[in-house]
Amino acid sequence: MIKKTVLITGINGFLGSHIAKQLSGEFDIIGLEKNNDSLFRLHGQNFKVYSSENENLEKVFSENKIFALIHAATIYRRESDPLENLIETNIKLPVRLLELSNKFNVSLFINTDSYFNRPNSNYAYLSDYTLSKKHALEWLREIKGKCLVINMKLFHVFGPDDSPGKFVPFIIAALKNDQTTIDLSPGEQKKDFIFVKDVVNAYKVIIDHADKFEEGISEYEVGMGTSVTIKYFVSMVKEIANSTTKLQFGALPYRENEIMDAYAANSKLLLLGWKPKYSLIEGLIQTIK
Repeated sequence: MIKKTVLITGINGFLGSHIAKQLSGEFDIIGLEKNNDSLFRLHGQNFKVYSSENENLEKVFSENKIFALIHAATIYRRESDPLENLIETNIKLPVRLLELSNKFNVSLFINTDSYFNRPNSNYAYLSDYTLSKKHALEWLREIKGKCLVINMKLFHVFGPDDSPGKFVPFIIAALKNDQTTIDLSPGEQKKDFIFVKDVVNAYKVIIDHADKFEEGISEYEVGMGTSVTIKYFVSMVKEIANSTTKLQFGALPYRENEIMDAYAANSKLLLLGWKPKYSLIEGLIQTIK
């Protein structure tokens, strides 16, 4: 049986690499990265990876019969970074990819979105990132064609091989190394933490139901459907890591416009047959190991 081909953008990223590895048994995986000089998360894998920096994007589609495209590439902008890079990756790239998907008869386009991109969200330090995700989605809605578009709104994804500067990897590293103290906010804000393997399974369910979606954009929220406080989460990591670090909750203020409770309305995913397989503790144990 010939495997269907799935194109994953940002294939060397945290999420993209997990999607590629988990789906590779059932699908023929190809990837797209800005450049493919250092594919460190794909070590030992044999995926064909194109460079959006060095090659014509149309070539990716003309050389492969792509069934589904998973757009996982994204960037968060630091203050010193030019806005052009954010706009190029988070807005112009998905728009161009959807146009090509329609031209080359790709059946399914899965866009990766964030729970920060919500009407009432005004998270100051991610304002330009959330604006770019909002504009990208608006443009994807404007593009008419036969390719079905699914918007996956991810909640707080964690797992092995994430970028060390992000909250969960930073906390895990500090606790495993028995850092003397960690200054934290009061920690009463609640988040929907979901293990990355469960997120990949959600993408798999969407692909498996590609023939059942209506035209236009359908949206699915991807999370456990429950939230826990940061204080509970960090304390659990400390316990699993058997750390001596002192957690100083309240040493830092909340961020400006802090989201105090966010959890996924995941009923639509559950109706498709998806359900999380990993508890918070199970996901943390795998991540910490």
